[in-house]
Amino acid sequence: MEYHEAVDYLESLDCSHPKLGTETTAKMLSGLGNPHEGVDCVQIAGSNGKGSTAVMLERILREAGHDVGLYTSPDLNGFRERIRVNGGKVPKAHVRSFAKEIKPYIAQLRDDGDCPTYFEILTVLALQHFSSEDVDVAVLEVGIGGRHDATSVVDPVASAVTNVSLEHTDVLGETVEEIARDKAQVAPGNSPLVTSADGSALDAIRAETPVVTVGDTAADIITQEEPMISNDETTVSIIGPNWDVTTNLSLIGQHQATNAGVAAMLARQVANIDTKTIEHGLHNAYWPGRFEVLSTEPLVILDGAHNPAACSALANLVNRYEFDELHLVFGAMKEKDHSKMATILPESDVLHLCRPDVSRAASFDTLAGAFETSSPRIERNETVKIAVEHALELADDDDCVLITGSLYVVAEARNRWV
Repeated sequence: MEYHEAVDYLESLDCSHPKLGTETTAKMLSGLGNPHEGVDCVQIAGSNGKGSTAVMLERILREAGHDVGLYTSPDLNGFRERIRVNGGKVPKAHVRSFAKEIKPYIAQLRDDGDCPTYFEILTVLALQHFSSEDVDVAVLEVGIGGRHDATSVVDPVASAVTNVSLEHTDVLGETVEEIARDKAQVAPGNSPLVTSADGSALDAIRAETPVVTVGDTAADIITQEEPMISNDETTVSIIGPNWDVTTNLSLIGQHQATNAGVAAMLARQVANIDTKTIEHGLHNAYWPGRFEVLSTEPLVILDGAHNPAACSALANLVNRYEFDELHLVFGAMKEKDHSKMATILPESDVLHLCRPDVSRAASFDTLAGAFETSSPRIERNETVKIAVEHALELADDDDCVLITGSLYVVAEARNRWV
């Protein structure tokens, strides 16, 4: 099987809706000899910030000399980005051999009426690859929720829930408390769950499991973002019991300072890593497409904000910058709360709507209806590329082009620069 044939085969397994439960994932892993049972795993769940936290933890662990696997989603430039060992993408040769090996087990599952999803398949590929590379720790970003996510097939040595907001209410529950209880099921058996959740979500998590809290006030671990030192770097401080960290961070915002605090606490749980190593790891962490400044004339910002909570954090960051007109390039998935996202995002002078090249992309009519009261000028563009080019043509050097709504939009837009 050639590499492109392996990719086509794996991608053909994508189902349109997320599937709850770990049974299918467990069956595939069993067929491969349960490779995950020999890997120390850390699970990171949450409504927002779990990818950033995973990347920061991975970098800290590598800075300490550990061999580290990292599993995140979605990708910006090809699914091999989702599965990394010490920063390197899963090799094409491994993808080929995996597709050949897993194919009979998938056929058997289909004969039994099961349909492995793309995410389940990639989770199995990631765990098998991490086992074959004999990593010291594997950091797993949870897909949806916690209790029934494919990554929950593992027995984690440490875990976190970054935060909780209303999302995927059709599968996780209709209230923040229900969603929080679902996410709390990633808690490890032998150490407290690390969380930056607050309010009723935190109360719900506390009722499920012991916790270590992280936040900017009244938490066990206090985090604070200091004044920015440039357009794309800030300083954060993290204060724990008998330890503290101060370092520069390329991930901007108080929410990222809090994510850094979660990563730092996990690093201390997993490997008792010293503060200097944590500082170096955080400073070297890089996560493209998350408030990424690609130009200053005009100011061009890419951010994968995909729900109201993420849009609120993004709006707060955009307000730090001075510019004349705002050109908003926006596309999103069908299931998102477009109206609330439109209300929270900064008011634009020109709105450039677009549809990323995925079947779940929301229609122009749906998006236009959400923004009709918050943007004086709305333009429809067939592709993300056209929308970005049009926005850049209209923008003066003193303007801002903000590209957001989905990481799928960011991925296609980012190709222009990278």
